[in-house]
Amino acid sequence: MSSTKHSRQPHRHSGELLREVVSAVVPEQECPRYMAFARELYSTLHRPPIPDFTRRSKLVARKWFERGLSGRLLWRIGERLVARLCSTAKPDNDRN
Repeated sequence: MSSTKHSRQPHRHSGELLREVVSAVVPEQECPRYMAFARELYSTLHRPPIPDFTRRSKLVARKWFERGLSGRLLWRIGERLVARLCSTAKPDNDRN
């Protein structure tokens, strides 16, 4: 029996991860605007952006920045989203 991607990463397909990331960074009254950005950015992250975000991810951030969202908050959302995705993608075996 082979394992599926769904069983290894059940969190990836829910909006819960995005809500957690956005609410940790953005004031409550502005969350809906930044949630739209987070959903679009998330769709560009097919693998960890190491050493940098893909061109497509950068274009998404630029588009939302030009729409008036805070660049600092966009960066923090992207940073937290990548950190959360990377932490769920690899096991934490090297900590003792």
